[in-house]
Amino acid sequence: MIEKGLISIIVTNYNGLNFLNDFFNSVFDQSYKNIEVIMVDNNSSDESVVFARKNFPQVKVIENKENSGYAGGNNLGVKEARGEYIAIANNDTVLQLDLLEKLIKAYNEIPNLGAVQPMFRLMQDKEKLDACGSFWTNTGFNYHYGIYKKASLEKYNKNFPIYSLKGVFMLIPRKVIDEVGLFDDDFWCYFEETDFCHRVWLAGYECWYYPKSYLYHHMGGTRLKKAEAFVQFHSFKNRLGSYLKNLGSLEMIKILPVYLFFNIMWSMAYLVKLNFEGFLVVYKAIWWNVINLKKTSNKRKKIQKNIRKKRDKEIFSKTRKNPKLSYYFYLLRGLQNYED
Repeated sequence: MIEKGLISIIVTNYNGLNFLNDFFNSVFDQSYKNIEVIMVDNNSSDESVVFARKNFPQVKVIENKENSGYAGGNNLGVKEARGEYIAIANNDTVLQLDLLEKLIKAYNEIPNLGAVQPMFRLMQDKEKLDACGSFWTNTGFNYHYGIYKKASLEKYNKNFPIYSLKGVFMLIPRKVIDEVGLFDDDFWCYFEETDFCHRVWLAGYECWYYPKSYLYHHMGGTRLKKAEAFVQFHSFKNRLGSYLKNLGSLEMIKILPVYLFFNIMWSMAYLVKLNFEGFLVVYKAIWWNVINLKKTSNKRKKIQKNIRKKRDKEIFSKTRKNPKLSYYFYLLRGLQNYED
């Protein structure tokens, strides 16, 4: 039964023992006290479960018998949640003490708000941003806005709608998740939050960046042990799968050829560097979508029939921001030197 005013904070954990103490302390020190905390442990090999149960007995721990990834872990947590609001949180974060209180206020300020994220500051350099989220572009590659930039700059301290929030922390009304679903289990990890946000926009809600609240994030803390090829495979695979599900027919005809061309150029860049594993990743990701096309098609039918209330043109008029051409070179080299 859903409990009005309750925020269910869901954290998916895999060998995140080093982060848990700071994360849980920042959660239970929140000025907003009507919360429940659910940790889904994805079959960790460290002492995460033992630590959580011993030191934070108020946390509901769900032990997953397998690692079902970021997507599957959070979906499992939502099934157990009782809150009117769901907060999806990374374990490698430390929350500002009034973060939840401020984010709840966003729902009184912004009409049709379907999901919201705070400002993310880097734990390694607290005066710099992680990112404000991502805008839609004409290439199909997200424009990661504000990444590694000064947190004090005026343009990053304004509320604005954005195509995709980052999965580091999102606050979502339960009714929105009930309507559009949360993450696609087949995505496992990477791009799952963008796929979710796209469905939020399709359903007539909006996603916003809300910098009145903030947290600190260990950038990459949960992915340090993953090989670059693993990350890129899931990123390319899931991005293409998401567009096949969510885009309208006309927009798909316009976007997919451009997007696939940029994929091929990306693979050529790997080839020039003699990174043959990186070169093959792009084609493995495309092939995965080919052999799973029937399954994706069935998902697409449900989304287009049951969720879509807004046309692509309406959505992208609010969420599109095309970066300078140099942005795509910086994607390969690192975005810290790109100027928004």
